[in-house]
Amino acid sequence: MPRLLTSGASVVSPYRDEGELRRVLSDLRVGHALDATEVHEVYWKLGAIIGQWMSEQQRLEVSSVARALLSAAKNLSEVSILLGGLETGIHSDLEMAVASRAAEYLALDPTIGSQAKARRLISSFRQDAARMAHVCMVARADLPAQAEERGRRALDWYDDFTALLLDVANMADIRPALRKDRTSGARSGWLFEAAQALESFLYPEMRSPSPEACGKRLERSRTRLRERERQKARGRR
Repeated sequence: MPRLLTSGASVVSPYRDEGELRRVLSDLRVGHALDATEVHEVYWKLGAIIGQWMSEQQRLEVSSVARALLSAAKNLSEVSILLGGLETGIHSDLEMAVASRAAEYLALDPTIGSQAKARRLISSFRQDAARMAHVCMVARADLPAQAEERGRRALDWYDDFTALLLDVANMADIRPALRKDRTSGARSGWLFEAAQALESFLYPEMRSPSPEACGKRLERSRTRLRERERQKARGRR
C-alpha cells in the first residue's frame, strides 16, 4: 500500500555508544585508518540512518488517510443537509426537526440570545461544513494511488547503511568483499562482517533476521548503488 512521504530529517542516537564503535572498527581492521573525528562522523551517520528508518515507520498509509477523508466528507455533508431544515426549499420532516431543535437550544446560549441569531449561525456553519466536505473529497481524490508514487521502498535505508560501510572500507583501503560459499551457502567477506558488526548499532527491529538475510540485503543494496553510480556517470557525459 502506498504511503505518504515524510518531510524533514532526524538523527537518533545509535543503539550502542561511540566508544563501542571504536572497538568494533578496530576489530574490523579499519580502526587505524579513522581518526576520532571520522569515527564520530560514522557514528552520527548511523544515527541519521536510524532517524530515516524511524521516519519511514511513522508514515501513514494512503488508504488510512483516504478512509478518514471520505468519512469526514460524508459526515460534514450530512450535517450540512440536516441543519438546513429551517431554510427555504423542500426539506424532510427529520431535517426540519433537527434544525429547529438545534436553533432552539443554540438560542439559549447567553452569547447568542435569540432565534434569529441562532439561525444565522447555523446557516453560516452549514456553508462551512459543505465547503469542507468538498475540500475533503478533493484531497482524497488527489492522494497517490500508483505504485510509482510510493516513494522510497521499505529497505531503501539499507542502501545508505551499505554505502556507509563502503565508505569506511575505502578510507581504510580495504576491499569490501562479499562472498557466498556455493556448497555450504555460508556468507563471508569484509562487507558481510562489517554489516553484521555495525547492524548492532541499529535498533533491533532494523537488523537482518539472519546472516543470509543480511547477505541478500547487501547484494541488493550494492546493486542499486552501482546502478545509481552508472546513471550519474551517464548524466555527466
